[in-house]
Amino acid sequence: MPQEDKETKPHHPLRSLTIFLIWIFALYVAVIIIRGSEPTKTTPSRPSEFQSVKHNGVCKSPECILLAHQLHNWRDVSVDPCQNFYKAVCGKYNEDTLVDGHRMMKKTKIVEQLLKEFLEQPSTSTSKSEKAMKTFYKICQRAKTMNETEYYQQREVTSTEISKRIGSIPFLDKNWTESSFDLNDMISNYSSLGRLNLGLFMIPSNYRDVFIGRDLLFSKEELAEVKQMYLNDNKTLLDVATFEEDFKNMETFNEELEKFEEQWDLSSFTKLSDLQAHLPSLDFERILKNLFSSKHKDEVWETIRQRLLVPKLSFFFNETYNLETILQTTSKRVLANYFGAYFRFLMEEDNRDKPDGNVDCAKKVIEKLPLASLRVFARNHFDKENLRLASDMVEDIRQSFVEIIQQSTWLSQSTKIAAIRKIEHMQKLVGYPNDLEVPGALDSYFDTLNLSEGMSYLAAEVELDRFHTEQVMNFHASLLSIKPDEMYVETNAYYMPELNKLTINVALLDEPFFDSTYPKYAKVASIGEVIGHEIGHGFDPFGRMMDENGGYKDWWTPEDSAEYDRRAQCLIDQYTGYDDPDFGRNLNGSITIGEMAADLLGINVSWKTYKKVDFSSEPSIFGFEDEKPDKLFFHMTALTWCRARDSTPLATKQRMLHPTSSFRVNGVFSNMKEFAEAFNCPVGSPMNPVKKCELF
Repeated sequence: MPQEDKETKPHHPLRSLTIFLIWIFALYVAVIIIRGSEPTKTTPSRPSEFQSVKHNGVCKSPECILLAHQLHNWRDVSVDPCQNFYKAVCGKYNEDTLVDGHRMMKKTKIVEQLLKEFLEQPSTSTSKSEKAMKTFYKICQRAKTMNETEYYQQREVTSTEISKRIGSIPFLDKNWTESSFDLNDMISNYSSLGRLNLGLFMIPSNYRDVFIGRDLLFSKEELAEVKQMYLNDNKTLLDVATFEEDFKNMETFNEELEKFEEQWDLSSFTKLSDLQAHLPSLDFERILKNLFSSKHKDEVWETIRQRLLVPKLSFFFNETYNLETILQTTSKRVLANYFGAYFRFLMEEDNRDKPDGNVDCAKKVIEKLPLASLRVFARNHFDKENLRLASDMVEDIRQSFVEIIQQSTWLSQSTKIAAIRKIEHMQKLVGYPNDLEVPGALDSYFDTLNLSEGMSYLAAEVELDRFHTEQVMNFHASLLSIKPDEMYVETNAYYMPELNKLTINVALLDEPFFDSTYPKYAKVASIGEVIGHEIGHGFDPFGRMMDENGGYKDWWTPEDSAEYDRRAQCLIDQYTGYDDPDFGRNLNGSITIGEMAADLLGINVSWKTYKKVDFSSEPSIFGFEDEKPDKLFFHMTALTWCRARDSTPLATKQRMLHPTSSFRVNGVFSNMKEFAEAFNCPVGSPMNPVKKCELF
């Protein structure tokens, strides 16, 4: 039986790292809690209306003990939570961790290390996807140990083979004849490498649609660079004078193509059949089929040709002068020289330098084979029960989001109806689709990937790029249920506005963020804000302009839209004026508004979901048996953003879309009256400002 078909017991890395210290830590915490129950001078003691809850026992699973460890050891009890809650929760983080970055970054590093250990194990698997991972890992590792001369000699051999495959260039080939040249052959040869920039057109795609658009072609500077490159290597030229004349003709051809300067009109599309009728010089079926899997070529073609969107560009459709006119009046020699040089230029741009000692080959495998990497992690290190529990939680949070919209005091009824429709229609992918568990399902797509340990590093990457394009087309033809180029083993969740779809990666549904043994309230507090944040992206300043189907549509009344913008401006001003401990008052809220809006929506919807939990039926967290539930919510939620001092250069941080970790706790939480009530913060204190920002 293939290894893919065998059930294996998941291995939990954090459990194995902490199991030895769990009970020692438990005793230690017990002592600290007893001692810490006495009032101290450094932590203000304020009366609170929020009373503790009698729980149903104590959670003593290794995962719960690890959570308790982080709650206890990362906090700084000398800090008043009403002054700086981020520091109160995360102040000792640096003393307890050796890994830079917040918990999501740490978890991603752990997953990468687990996959690296798998890649370095002797290969006993018959799984094609696993074999592909290990083969590429060995190719990468071997390339790292090569000397420079050996590596570049090997790369040159591969480059020459690729050039021959594309087709000959007249100014380099004395045997070239016009009668033997077919432009469709040359473009088809290039597309067989999985390339989507095809000279006269390109195939961009997003999560929902596949397009045909204009390629960028040569800039004048690039043409000059290419010309000089060939002149410097004039031993390959047949004749310099002939080359000069050929290149002048190439420049003239390029100028003709550049005459069509236009923007895409995303509201005006036609079908591929219409383009083919206007551009008979190109055989789109022959060219595009080379992008598809040999196993499913006709099946994919039938679907893709119906789905391909073609913008009505004058480059293609002008009635008096268009691409077809240019091709009909250009000699085959010019076309062969131009596209032969252009395709080689693109390949040379992508020619991989020798991977040096800093290159992590395991990361390269994850980058090139994300679905195979996901399968290995999920199969060997993931508790599948977490998928069901997390999926149920998404539905709870979805319902809370609907309730927030319904209870909004300023949204009009028509906007509420449209917003709720968008929430209810939002798709979700929690972890991975069920068909990834079907024995042999993923491996069936690896029949067309041809990797061998003797390949050069460049040849392996070119083959993986071809395979990647093939998989993307399988996805758009609905043969593959999951997009093949996302980093699914990253500790992350994300929202795709084009599909109105929420995706939660498996690493986020694993310890220390989530575990089946966690009390329900801990599950919500740990990742509820993250889930709510991603749903909230459907209502951030960009996402709110798209409807339930992912199409651009203004479904807001003018009054509601203006009020939303006014409320969003509050967040912009708040972040711009925020005094960050690492960056000072040097940040720009206009850049980060999308993430801040999602953060604020996320924490509110998570809180609403948290308050529905029956705490008396759930066990307590060890060492926090008497902690008020409301305080514990904010404490557990804030853990996600604990990180070491941010060393990102200020100029870089000012361009980043995400706000600082400090603001994601202090700034966002300070807008919640529920936080101020839980900690009894005085009005006007940093965590209970008089002016608060609200969206819905």
